[in-house]
Amino acid sequence: MSFPDSPPRHTWLVLHRISEMLSNRTGLAETLAAIADAARQLTGARQGVCILLPPGRPPEYYGSEEAVTLGPLLLEALEHQDPSPNGTLSRAALQISCSESETVVALAMRIPNDWTVPGTVAAVYEAPPDEEASLILSFLAHQAGIAVHRWHLDTIIAERYITAIQALASAIDARDPSTHRHSQAVTELSVALARELGLSEEQVQTIRDAAILHDIGKIGISEEILFKPGPLTSGERAVVEAHPVVGASILLGIPHMEPLIPLVRHHHERYDGTGYPDHISGDQIPLGAQILAIADAFDAITTERPYHRGLSIPEACELLRKEAGTAFAPALVEAFVRMVLRRLREVAPEDG
Repeated sequence: MSFPDSPPRHTWLVLHRISEMLSNRTGLAETLAAIADAARQLTGARQGVCILLPPGRPPEYYGSEEAVTLGPLLLEALEHQDPSPNGTLSRAALQISCSESETVVALAMRIPNDWTVPGTVAAVYEAPPDEEASLILSFLAHQAGIAVHRWHLDTIIAERYITAIQALASAIDARDPSTHRHSQAVTELSVALARELGLSEEQVQTIRDAAILHDIGKIGISEEILFKPGPLTSGERAVVEAHPVVGASILLGIPHMEPLIPLVRHHHERYDGTGYPDHISGDQIPLGAQILAIADAFDAITTERPYHRGLSIPEACELLRKEAGTAFAPALVEAFVRMVLRRLREVAPEDG
């Protein structure tokens, strides 16, 4: 059955994909890039672009590489246009420089004002588009508004959860003076190693958050087991070794925590596959989890505990090197030792 003047099947497929992305809470950047591409496909435009204007931050542009390049010029031109009552911005003649100077026609629709962050869904054309293009851009602007609004709400929820979980992590550290500030120490060491390896700031941030929360699963371990000074029974050890799984489960339902879950779950895996909980080895272990494992071990062996003395930094580095290839990736151990010893040399004059 078909309806008079119904859109072609391709249009429905494009719009259905965007609806699925909204339903599945796909990442904001990916969703807005898809909306920008939909503006191009469905209106016959040369390029489509989504522009966000977050308060206190530079404008953000989403779309193809060419669309993002056009974005600032398009925004400058549109800022001089007065919106009509229905929110459509006037068509603007815009000079742009590509291989040669040319004029394109820009059509834009504001994201409705009742959404969280102001912005625009825009498209550029070689020639003026028909009226249907305005209707399509209006629909896509509403879809962009939904994506931004959901991202904003998820961010607020995630921030509140992370604050609560950080408090729990601090509570775990505070339960025993010998492990006080353990999470903070592991975080600082993990971030330093991630930067030593030249990881991106996004990767560093993920590792930082995972380090803060890496032992959150210990919240369910009784003090009799957690602080037992002697050897653990097999049953007690099983309880302790379950804490990465428990920690991953706590994070499972929290928005934006997905990248942290494999790092929390696998920070006690060993390079040779004899760790826990999943006995994975080598490069099967996420890089962030391998970094956490080294930082966790280093802080543990350099801290005075009831059941062992804290090693000096050189002694701890030597022990890590002995465990390279079995517990830890050799390249990561060398990078960590190089970083730690360099930092030790930097502070040595102050100690002397």
